[in-house]
Amino acid sequence: MKINRRNFLKTSAGLVAGATVTMKAGNVFAKITSQEAGIIKESLKGYNKVFSACAMCPAECGLEYWEKGGDLKKIYGNKDVPMNDGTSCAKAAAIPQLVYSPYRIKHPMIRTGERGEGKFKKVSWDEAIDFLAKRMIKLKKQYGAESMLMDTGDVTDRDQYYRLAFGFGTPNCCEHGAICDVPRRHGPKLILGGKRIQPDVMRPLLIRGEDGKLTKPYEYQTKLIIYNGWNPFVATRIYYENRGTVEAKLSGCKVVVIDPSYSNTATAADEWLAPTAGTDGDLFGAMLRYILENDNPKKADRKYIDWNMKQYVLGWDEFINEFKSWWKKKDPINGLTYFSTTWAADRTGIDEYKIKKLAHDFGITKPAALVWGMQSPGHHYNGYCASIIGTVLNVITGNLDVPGGAIDTETVKASKGASATAKHFKKRKLKRRVNGKIVEGEMEHLQKDHYGDQYPSAWDDVVADIPDRIRKGVNIEYGPFKGHKYAFKMFFLRTGNTVMTASNTEDWKKALTEKDKNGNYKLELMTVIDSVFLESALYADIILPEASFVERMSLSDIYPSHAVLYLRDEVIKPLYDSKKPTDIMNLLAKKLYALGDRDIRPEDFWERYANEEDFVNDMLTQSPKMKNIGRPLPYPKYPEGYTIIGTPDSLESGIGVTVDHNKKLIKGDLLTVEWYRKNQGVAVWPMSYYRYKKSDSEKPNLAYPKTDSKMIEFVWDYEKDGKRSGRYAGYNKLIEASQVVPAGMQEIGFTKYPKTFYWFETKWNPYTNPDYSKYQKEYPFQVINGRVHHAMTGTQMATFLSQVKVEGTWHPMNEEFKDVNVEGVQSPKPGQIVKEHTFKKDTFSIGTIWMNETDGKDMGFKMGDLVKMTNPLGASTKGKLFLSGGIRPKVVKISFGTGGRFSKGIGPLYKARNYTADPNMLTDPNARSPFMGFPAFADMIVKIEKV
Repeated sequence: MKINRRNFLKTSAGLVAGATVTMKAGNVFAKITSQEAGIIKESLKGYNKVFSACAMCPAECGLEYWEKGGDLKKIYGNKDVPMNDGTSCAKAAAIPQLVYSPYRIKHPMIRTGERGEGKFKKVSWDEAIDFLAKRMIKLKKQYGAESMLMDTGDVTDRDQYYRLAFGFGTPNCCEHGAICDVPRRHGPKLILGGKRIQPDVMRPLLIRGEDGKLTKPYEYQTKLIIYNGWNPFVATRIYYENRGTVEAKLSGCKVVVIDPSYSNTATAADEWLAPTAGTDGDLFGAMLRYILENDNPKKADRKYIDWNMKQYVLGWDEFINEFKSWWKKKDPINGLTYFSTTWAADRTGIDEYKIKKLAHDFGITKPAALVWGMQSPGHHYNGYCASIIGTVLNVITGNLDVPGGAIDTETVKASKGASATAKHFKKRKLKRRVNGKIVEGEMEHLQKDHYGDQYPSAWDDVVADIPDRIRKGVNIEYGPFKGHKYAFKMFFLRTGNTVMTASNTEDWKKALTEKDKNGNYKLELMTVIDSVFLESALYADIILPEASFVERMSLSDIYPSHAVLYLRDEVIKPLYDSKKPTDIMNLLAKKLYALGDRDIRPEDFWERYANEEDFVNDMLTQSPKMKNIGRPLPYPKYPEGYTIIGTPDSLESGIGVTVDHNKKLIKGDLLTVEWYRKNQGVAVWPMSYYRYKKSDSEKPNLAYPKTDSKMIEFVWDYEKDGKRSGRYAGYNKLIEASQVVPAGMQEIGFTKYPKTFYWFETKWNPYTNPDYSKYQKEYPFQVINGRVHHAMTGTQMATFLSQVKVEGTWHPMNEEFKDVNVEGVQSPKPGQIVKEHTFKKDTFSIGTIWMNETDGKDMGFKMGDLVKMTNPLGASTKGKLFLSGGIRPKVVKISFGTGGRFSKGIGPLYKARNYTADPNMLTDPNARSPFMGFPAFADMIVKIEKV
């Protein structure tokens, strides 16, 4: 889209690059002169505006890019995307520093030295694809296609790599979600078929008014938000929460933050509670018990429970009765009965009165939202328990899916991917020899997690156990291939950095370099596909340069309150010798086919997708695939409960829309890339609330949520209409058929998955688990972690973001060093020389260790001291101290990706590697949550000494 003066008016002051425009003093809106207008008009020539999205962090905000002459010039928020409503943050401003970084991977490379040495040679794409395809074919013939795992990484445009992996014949394909916050999501998944519960603060909404017309209100109804272990002002996965929280407060909402550290979000809260780390479930359990014991429907100040919700819940009584059975049990750590406020006060360190008041306020305040976070409970071994109780609290108080309440954003997202992801390939029939017999099954029956002996219920897959799988292989214990064992030989890592982010750093390094008795690497092929050279790339056998996110096309849909789907369009052409995912997929598929691999079929790859636009159009064929349910109905002219597919405008007009009553399907014009480019790059469908009930009565609609019963489920293995159902039912059937208890469940003494409420303790917490009490004196500090304004480990070469301090974990404490300063590098030229810059001492933010200042004083530490933290396993890491009163005593906090960075490709932060801490050096590599195999990032204790 070409820029004209009308489009330009809203941002004219910021666009006069190099021009001088005189404004009348005291009035920035003064009428400009004809000469000034001419300067502005001249400055607009040659610009092209592209609606796309950001991927500097997982929020993926909608952006408006201005490109000129093939270069990225200006970046603004896209006003039509409600996720960020025209705003953008410092990360978006730093996009050019990533795109034009001299540290980018510019061409394919093949390893020449040992893994970890960083020795590579430049090769052509033909050489790289030939090398890779031949190795894949050889290993496939020797070990089977299942010996390969594809990790598709941390951005949402991963579908091409799923298709490639499934087409090759492996069922082992995963993404970053496996190491993100799996325990946090567990409760919503069990109970709602969802993932992330967030407050109703995305604005504007697109919703029908009383007259049936679509409106875009900005009003906020929320009266109370409780953020537990969630820090949206920094961890901006859901960007609208940071501005929405502030705006809700201005409308009268109270905000409570529960976090051992005084986070950025806590600074804007009405109340900050600082519990003992890892006691989220304890607090939630006490809140639930208090509400159940003190609810009184006849008293306005005790009407905590919305008993009308019971008709939408399956297993209400079963859950509550099992929960109450724990009230009679005594906790061995303190001798008190479970979930009493006295018990919770002892374990959390929060005053009992405050716990009672929190429970009372949440029960009595409508509408409200209880939200829990990635750090906690999401990174704790027993985080499932808190996640389950938190979901139940939102349901029984009547706050689920009401205006101003709590919304499960996963259940309302627009569907994307359709058949492009090729999950149907996993149904392909194949044979394997098992215990001397030929057995037939489907490809998916060889999946390392779902049918393996460790974590069959890992619906988000497991990445943290890959080091063990490299060493020990995979044992299939469930399904038709029971007894089959296979080696783990090929690992594809795309836009991820598992060495630094997927459990213990040192354990990953050892596994990737471990050799057999013949001196060969046990993992025989390590492939990295990325734009930037991160630590994991040091261990690759081959590296393929992928186009950056502004050089390729995909779709974004990050956790909205209602269906929103926007295009992440190509802004500039791929730089250097990088290629787009669709091109990489087709190149490798063609070569595999040419080498005789007939699992690869031309009609599934290059014949079907000539380019990335073809691929994205295929992804859109089932979008948004939302239900026409709730109040108000999104589309009252169509039948309630039917599935909706099509563009918002076609559905609204009704022109060309078909209604299939047999399939209960409403279908308008299909979304396409062309449609997006004509419509500001975004599709927004109408919002509705109360999606679990009929629009004209209080009865359940049996269309939502996304559970087996289409009811809110408090039981997860049950019989109904002669059929066994529930989220855990299928896994229990596998266990019963196999008579083998998964290894993870054996750790906590379970023999099968529970039907309803359950409880177990976390690891490495001496305050709640008696198994670790013996360590409390020698290792008195709990370690928690968090984020800074970066995308985990992938954007630290953007030096602009090191000018921003973050809480106590990202501060200018560097020693003087020289490195490239990418500011001002706007256009890569062949042979371009970028001069080094001297970063003077204490001018560049680095990862710091946040400690309570009283603890520091007692130990003789001062601000900036270099200290070593050591855990009971003997692992250690070093970093500089930041001392303040903003963190609970005996707790220290470190952020992911901010320290111990040992790849030169990360830029300036590499120079600080010897005095910045890597929290994952301390992670117990064997502490993985028992159902899902998620690393217990936040469960560790340390002793601290000055270096």
